[in-house]
Amino acid sequence: MEQAPRKGKLTRDKFGASMPVDAPYYQSPPFYYRDARSLTVTFETDPDAAAEILPEGLELPVPSHAALMVVYYPTSTFGPYNEAILGVPCRWQGEDQFYVAHIVVDTVPPLVGGREIWGYPKKIAGIELSEEDEFVRGTVERPAGVRLVSVAMRPERPLPPAGDVGPSVVSLRVIPSAEANQPPVVAELVQVLYTDRRVHEAWSGPATLRFDAESTLDPWHALPIREVLLGVYSRFDFTLPHGRVLRRY
Repeated sequence: MEQAPRKGKLTRDKFGASMPVDAPYYQSPPFYYRDARSLTVTFETDPDAAAEILPEGLELPVPSHAALMVVYYPTSTFGPYNEAILGVPCRWQGEDQFYVAHIVVDTVPPLVGGREIWGYPKKIAGIELSEEDEFVRGTVERPAGVRLVSVAMRPERPLPPAGDVGPSVVSLRVIPSAEANQPPVVAELVQVLYTDRRVHEAWSGPATLRFDAESTLDPWHALPIREVLLGVYSRFDFTLPHGRVLRRY
């Protein structure tokens, strides 16, 4: 004899921090990073090209700069992983920001969490950060064998200690609709202020940067390199907190 159907009991107040809601893939922020190692190269780029990838509401200073970072995180609450970031210094209502245009990682947990929570446009790639003779060098490949980026610097001079608050970073968080021919269910500009930042050491020096492939799938080359300005190699700790929505589109 058929029994009466049961009603679902999984209410919103019982949802976990992420999917699946009864066994979350990752926890809620903050996330903690220790002894991160970063090679950052800043360069002058074309302002028209940079404006093309900058979301509405952000302003681009002229002359315009961009930055390429290759980072190794040996210890984090996402686990160890490598990351590469291409972004543009800009302003939101007169305040300095750093807009993340492209970002790649080499493991899945930070890819999923980064995209879902903060809207970081992460993809999987092959990333390497290493030391060779007097150089620190980084490479990005996507897919394997297709080199997108080659970067290197020679650390020459120590930099003075930085403050305990990192850059204010913005990203465009977009979640498409499950229904056909509908706009995204989420389209928002998210700001994240990296807190509790402690720099162990930082070095400046001459650097070289090349976009090796003009990939239509990953158009990092769309920010042309007019002049390489500075290379910085650093080791630091930081905390990655919740973000704040600056604008909904």
